[in-house]
Amino acid sequence: MAASTEAAATDSRPEFAPALQTIVELVRRIMNADVASILGFSLIDETVRWKAASGFTVDIDYSQPVFRPLGSTIARRAFEENTVGIIQGIGTHSAFAPDEFPVHVAEGVCDMAVAPLRIIGNSSGALTAGYRMPHQFSEDEKRLLKDLAEMAAVLLDSERLVESITAAEKIWEQTFNAIGEGILVHDSTGAILHCNARAAEMLETDQAAVIGLQFREAFARMFGRRAADYYLADNHGASTVVEVQSEYGRRFLVSIFPIQKPDGQSVNVVTWNDVTRLSEMQDQLGRSQRLATVGQLAAGVAHEVNNPLAAITTCAEAIMRDMRQEAIGKQAPENADWNYYLEEIVRQALRCKEITRGLLDLTRQRQAKLALCDLSAIAKQCARDALQRAETNTEFEIRIDETIGEVATDAAMVNQILDNLLSNAIDALGDKKGKVIVSTRREGARVVIEVQDTGQGIPADLLAKIFDPFFSTKGPGKGYGLGLAISATLAESLRGGLNVESKPGKGSKFRLWIPRRPLE
Repeated sequence: MAASTEAAATDSRPEFAPALQTIVELVRRIMNADVASILGFSLIDETVRWKAASGFTVDIDYSQPVFRPLGSTIARRAFEENTVGIIQGIGTHSAFAPDEFPVHVAEGVCDMAVAPLRIIGNSSGALTAGYRMPHQFSEDEKRLLKDLAEMAAVLLDSERLVESITAAEKIWEQTFNAIGEGILVHDSTGAILHCNARAAEMLETDQAAVIGLQFREAFARMFGRRAADYYLADNHGASTVVEVQSEYGRRFLVSIFPIQKPDGQSVNVVTWNDVTRLSEMQDQLGRSQRLATVGQLAAGVAHEVNNPLAAITTCAEAIMRDMRQEAIGKQAPENADWNYYLEEIVRQALRCKEITRGLLDLTRQRQAKLALCDLSAIAKQCARDALQRAETNTEFEIRIDETIGEVATDAAMVNQILDNLLSNAIDALGDKKGKVIVSTRREGARVVIEVQDTGQGIPADLLAKIFDPFFSTKGPGKGYGLGLAISATLAESLRGGLNVESKPGKGSKFRLWIPRRPLE
């Protein structure tokens, strides 16, 4: 790149180049210098980069840094002492060899003043004024050069800060685009401000087209208009984590997090990740766990069914024995109790039927039939029905969150789960006076129904087994240990869960949660 006496060359950022060029032009005009330049030095790798220059006629590649150790003793002292250094006899004096000043020697410059630039960090620089003829530098010229050097130092330091910020932004942008999850950032009006490459790919467009788009529209493109209306209808800046199924059957975990910016404005960061494979693996794991309980179920069935079968066998043998007696004739003997035997056979057969029906409910894969229903109304009705079955010393308390609204779920399954939980709560109170509390509430993207009792509670060593088939804390003849196991299975079919908190003497609290989701 060539620069004439009147032209200028610069390698600074566009926003700083005019000011730096003005400084070198001032040096030439006020000091009547032949050439002037601003150089940037890297103290790490000892390279020099031309930032601005004026008056040079030789070809200089200003775009590339030049490895040039500061070999001049005078120049080095000027930097160390922060004074203006005077170099005279460039190319002819032994201390100022031509290979250390190739540009100035080629330009014919023999005398030069060097004013150091103090820049924060590992960078420094110099403002130089050169003459092709021997020149005696006055104190006024040195002071002027130093004052202008301070101005140049401020500009170069600002340039360094801008470059650092630009580099940090570039690293942030590269990291942002390298994240495997889709990420969007939108403001309080819903307008998308940032979009990473993965999000644009999922939206089947480029990043530039996403910026400015309304988040609701982007959500609808991904998961459908109905899902957008449902999940975003009442989200007013709250953190939300939901699992959403797209119209193509893929499952995504969507998270919305509000962030307050330093300027007081709020934005929402939205991430979504494809969890289809993970969900399939969880389903497979659940099936494997259910298969693993087959052996336990077989043992439980053998134990539970064996007792009624033994009673049936005993009654049948008694009837057969009476019928074989020679004195029976055509009429039954007076001491024969056939009615009792037959009633017991029917009673024990029905008991076997109840056990097998519970096993079917436990093991079969029931598909939830989703329909919009009012969970609060279901909880109220189940509590009223349980109150009719309870003893007079049982008190019921209902705490309903009326803001839940309608939820897409299987009302029959929810009814069955609540009936089991309420029956267990009433049994836990026994003959003592106590209270059963039924409550509903929202927890982010979930709806929670709790059934709490003030009964005797469950020992800690039994809590881990409470949902196992055929495990019961009730006395003999008061249940088969299938109610909670069936309830947990139904909760999984609803894509929810069932858990328990209990302390001996403090009662138990069973918590059923199901996701809030639209009617697909």
